[in-house]
Amino acid sequence: MTFQNSVTEEQARLNEHLYNGSGVALGDVDGDGLADIYFSRLYHYELGTPGVRVRLVGPVDNPNAVGAIIRLVYGDEEGPTREIHAGSGHLSQDGMVQVMGMPRQPSAVKVRWPDGSESTAPVAEGAREVTMSMQGR
Repeated sequence: MTFQNSVTEEQARLNEHLYNGSGVALGDVDGDGLADIYFSRLYHYELGTPGVRVRLVGPVDNPNAVGAIIRLVYGDEEGPTREIHAGSGHLSQDGMVQVMGMPRQPSAVKVRWPDGSESTAPVAEGAREVTMSMQGR
């Protein structure tokens, strides 16, 4: 993997007191389907095959659907899962919009919601983002 530092030297100098290196955040900062890393500064991932962004909309008391499990479906096969976390280690956080790797075009996204219910939504050919709502299942 190759990452590019997107913070200018001037920005780094002005904010160096914030760079304690204690936390990491992952998320698709620019919406290109590639996970970017923030570790004391932003490292923008520019290589690789973009994935599909999956955005979940939960109920009023859990709008980001924390605890939901996402899985891409490829015809009759299911891919690996990703769980929505509210935190992921000491001073770390993943993005609420999950970037799911796509070794090939998925046919659907399957979600097991925090209340145990499940729903599936089709993924259109070439789609870069899918939004699923717990209420709209």
